[in-house]
Order: sequence, then C-alpha cells, then structure tokens
Amino acid sequence: MPAEHRMDQTLLDVVSAELARCSAAALDASDELLAHYGDTGDATAQRAVDTLVNKAAGTLSALSERLGNTSRELQGA
Repeated sequence: MPAEHRMDQTLLDVVSAELARCSAAALDASDELLAHYGDTGDATAQRAVDTLVNKAAGTLSALSERLGNTSRELQGA
C-alpha cells in the first residue's frame, strides 16, 4: 500500500494568501489600466489602442477571478 502524502495546512494557507494577494493586484492593475486614457490623435490608432487596453484589462480581470477561485478552493482543502 502506497504511503499517504498529506499537505501541510500551513503551506496551503500561505499559498492561498499569496494567491489572494495576486488576485487583488491583478484586479487593481485592470482598474488602473482602464483609468488611463491616452488620445492618439488618430481614429484608427485610437481604436487599436482602445481594443488592446480593453482586452488587456479583461484578461487581468479574468486572471484575478481565477486566482481568487483557486485561493478559496485551497482555503477549503
């Protein structure tokens, strides 16, 4: 019979806390990115910049959500 490997709860708590911190940082970065408006002076370039900013902010927001979910899952382990 194989030996049972148990995770150290302290380690899980530390990892969970760090994931929660990273989640908050990613959400803050998303908000900060959206708060900065840069006017390029060119309609085509502005659309491209706006699209890039929106996609990057959306990605950071999704990352924040995933990190937060993983943190909560570890807390329940």
